[in-house]
Amino acid sequence: MYSDKFKQLFMYPKYCKDIEYTHTAEVVYPEHGDKVRIFLRIENYVVKDVAFKAVGCPRVIAASEAVCRLIDGKHIDDVKYLNEEHVRDEMDFHDKNFTCINAPIEAVKKAIAKVL
Repeated sequence: MYSDKFKQLFMYPKYCKDIEYTHTAEVVYPEHGDKVRIFLRIENYVVKDVAFKAVGCPRVIAASEAVCRLIDGKHIDDVKYLNEEHVRDEMDFHDKNFTCINAPIEAVKKAIAKVL
């Protein structure tokens, strides 16, 4: 069910760390017990550092790591177009029955909305 890339994201997340952040946001899916908080350090509209804390299923943790990899170093104009397909491709996980993949995407968009 899970690819090697998915397992790598879930088992060895490098963005699950503490950073000095300028923006943060949290998304909770209470029906599934998933919770993601994204931390961003944004300078001149560029994501200079990113981190996450997540509780929940393996998919939400792997998706949080994938989101961080996709937005690290990117301009927020590019980040605002991040979508589920980008994250699924990064995770090599294409089962659309799991909507928890969207939790970290929503958290990032809430955080950058405070910048825009």
